[in-house]
Amino acid sequence: MRRFSLHAVRYLVLWMLLRCGRELVAAVPPDGWYDYTAYTDCRGQPEPALYNGGILRFGNSDDPTGYRTTETGVFSPAFVVYNLNKTTMYTFSSWVKLEGASSALITARLALDNAGARCIGTVLARNDCWAFLKGGFVLDWPTQTSVIFFQNADKTPMKITVASGSLQPFTSDQWSMHQKDTIRKRRKRMATIHVADQQGGRVVGASVSVRQTAKDFPFGSAIASTILGNQAYQKWFVDRFNAAVFEDELKWYSTEPMSGQLRFDVPDQMLAFVRSHRVMVRGHNIFWENQDATPSWVKGLSPDDLRAAVNGRIQNLMTRYRGEFAHWDVNNEMLHYNFYEQRLGANASVEFFSVAQDADPLATLFMNEFNVIETCDDVSSTVDTYVAKLKDLRAGGAVLEGIGLEGHFLKPNIPLMRAVLDKLATLGLPIWFTEIDISNRYDAQTQAVYLEQVLREAYSHPAVTGVMLWTALHPNGCYQMCLTDWNLNNLPVGDVVDRLLQEWQTGQAAGPTDAHGAYSFSGFLGEYIVSVTYANSTSQATFSLSPGDETRHINIQI
Repeated sequence: MRRFSLHAVRYLVLWMLLRCGRELVAAVPPDGWYDYTAYTDCRGQPEPALYNGGILRFGNSDDPTGYRTTETGVFSPAFVVYNLNKTTMYTFSSWVKLEGASSALITARLALDNAGARCIGTVLARNDCWAFLKGGFVLDWPTQTSVIFFQNADKTPMKITVASGSLQPFTSDQWSMHQKDTIRKRRKRMATIHVADQQGGRVVGASVSVRQTAKDFPFGSAIASTILGNQAYQKWFVDRFNAAVFEDELKWYSTEPMSGQLRFDVPDQMLAFVRSHRVMVRGHNIFWENQDATPSWVKGLSPDDLRAAVNGRIQNLMTRYRGEFAHWDVNNEMLHYNFYEQRLGANASVEFFSVAQDADPLATLFMNEFNVIETCDDVSSTVDTYVAKLKDLRAGGAVLEGIGLEGHFLKPNIPLMRAVLDKLATLGLPIWFTEIDISNRYDAQTQAVYLEQVLREAYSHPAVTGVMLWTALHPNGCYQMCLTDWNLNNLPVGDVVDRLLQEWQTGQAAGPTDAHGAYSFSGFLGEYIVSVTYANSTSQATFSLSPGDETRHINIQI
């Protein structure tokens, strides 16, 4: 990472202002409303800047488009900004185009006073069209002078042109307000209970009680074989979660440690447990591109024998569990590793998806990857790299229907997280957080703070359709983060999860019918039972609240 002295930053500021002839002036205070707009297609011309540029404003009337160009890609094009605040959520976006190369990964970086530079967004840019970069950041301390600049990720000099730059601040309260508003619109729905007598007359003053019996939004955790036979752990799990994923028990090294020695007894028992409690379950995973996670007997196979082995793996797994698992992570972490594609060719993953689809056509097939949502510093798994791989697989014929984001976080960058989700949402596929945890390098209270930030952002984003924690419990701890100790006493992150689960469900809603014989409430999506009492009569019914903008009307006769 290149570090800048305060003197160097100020010199760069002066140089940029003299060169570009532009002045950045303060923008009007934001109204607190976030713009989810994003693009993953390359366009002939850049779109207008989001938020009209936010706090990036140009004083030069002869340059209304706000283009900035550089021959080196080292320091500029750049935006100079002043007096950035601590804890403010800053969302950044721009359009980028290249010369001197057909394509390149371009990184937007923020140089802070005397504290070096950090990545705030990336884009796979091209020379024949404009590509959209969207990212953001939060500061731990205020700064007087900062510079947003663009670099080729591999530092190769090239001409970079940037247009429609935008930097929009949001206070923490504004960000939270928008999360709550999105939850109200996407995770809840208004419902009205109409109560009538046998002749159809309105019943005024009837006592209505509504209770949610199941949640629509899947929120779960990884489990391991340690849950088998442990009734206390089982009760703790089903009291909280409606979704599960097996930590290691379905991976190839677990089900076939030696060639032909199939071991499905443990996943069979785990599947029986989740099935008996109406818990949906994800299949993780069919293959894992990481050589270190490949069964030892597989590593030395010839290409022909390897092809036979992988086909056998898919058939053994998918035939046995056909229709049982809602999802399958088909080929795990293929942005970072390439064991199978090195040995079987570039189309190996496409073949895996095709065979898996034939073996279980009802399962939703996912790509699953880390460091897409957690950071923009990993050049192997930027959001555009993920999008490009997804598009390549689908273009090759793969029936790929879901986007898996692992979510193994250090300190989360929430504005960047939202920006990445915005770009992935343009593909129109279900997005799941599949393995959320917070690094154990942090103390328990810090883990809890960071986990709450991540979960609130994930749950409130309209494109996210499920959340899984990576918290399978073992006597000696968990992968990175445990919700409880081995005796099922909550740790701070467990308190966060319990509090949010309580917040994101409809409590006991009750009240009398009004003058129109109706009782209305706002409820989280899911299944309900309603009980109506009037005089000496009681009537019950069940109903569901599914996604929709209109009020759901339920008629009860008593």
